[in-house]
Amino acid sequence: MFADKVVLVTGGGAGMGKSAAQRFAEEGGRVAVVDLNLQAAEAVVEWIRAAGGTAIAIRADIASQADNDRMVAETLAQFGKLDAAFLNAAYLGPVLDFFETDAETFDKITNINLRGCFFGMQAAARAMKPGGSVVVNASTAAIAANQYNAVYTATKHGVLGLVRAAAEPFGARGLRINCICPGYIRTPMNGFPDSVAPVAPQSLETPAFCGIGEPQHIAELALFLASTRSSFLTGAAYLADGGLMANIPSIRI
Repeated sequence: MFADKVVLVTGGGAGMGKSAAQRFAEEGGRVAVVDLNLQAAEAVVEWIRAAGGTAIAIRADIASQADNDRMVAETLAQFGKLDAAFLNAAYLGPVLDFFETDAETFDKITNINLRGCFFGMQAAARAMKPGGSVVVNASTAAIAANQYNAVYTATKHGVLGLVRAAAEPFGARGLRINCICPGYIRTPMNGFPDSVAPVAPQSLETPAFCGIGEPQHIAELALFLASTRSSFLTGAAYLADGGLMANIPSIRI
C-alpha cells in the first residue's frame, strides 16, 4: 500500500503510533518515527530495520511549533518528500476533579493535544504535494465527555473541529485530512504493556462488544485513511470503539 511513499508518525514510540509505524513500514513505506522519547522511537526504528524496512527516529515536542516544523524538515532532508502523516501523539493527563484542575495541567494538555495538532497539520500539509493525506488521532472524547478529564475532552473536541475546518484549505491544495476516534485501546497510556509486533491484518481478532481494542485495530484504519484507497474521504471522523458509542448506558431509577 505504501511502496515508494514516505510517512511521518508522531507518538510513534509506543501504543497506537508504534503499531502504525510498524504497519506503514510493513506495507513498504519509509517511516519517520517521531516521539518525545527518542529512545522509544529508536527502538521502533530498530524493529522496522530488522524486519527489512526503512525508518528514522526523530525527537520532537509537538507542543512546540518549531519542533513540528523541524520534524517535517528532517523527514524531507532524509527522504526527499512527505506523502502521509499520522498525527497520533497526545497527553491524557491525570484524573482530576473538574474543580481541582489547575492552570499548569490545563496548559500542558491543551498545548500537546490541540496546539500540537494544529501546528503538526500545518507543517505536514505545507510539505505535501497533491494526493497527500493527514490522519489525526482523536478519541471518543471528541464525541462525548470523558467525565474524569474535562480538559482532555475539550482538546479532543477541538481536534475534531480542526480536522473539519482544515478540510477545505487542505482540499484546495489537493490534500485530504481525516480523524480517528478510538475507544478503549490496550496501550501504555491506558495502563497496559506495550505491544511488540503486529500480526497479519487478516488475523486480527474481533473484540467483544464494547470491549478493548488493540493498537493495531487503530493502525489498520490509519493506513486505510492515509492511502489512496480512501481517496473520496476527507473532513470526517471515524469511530473505532467496538460499539462503545452505540450503546446507551442503562439508567437505574
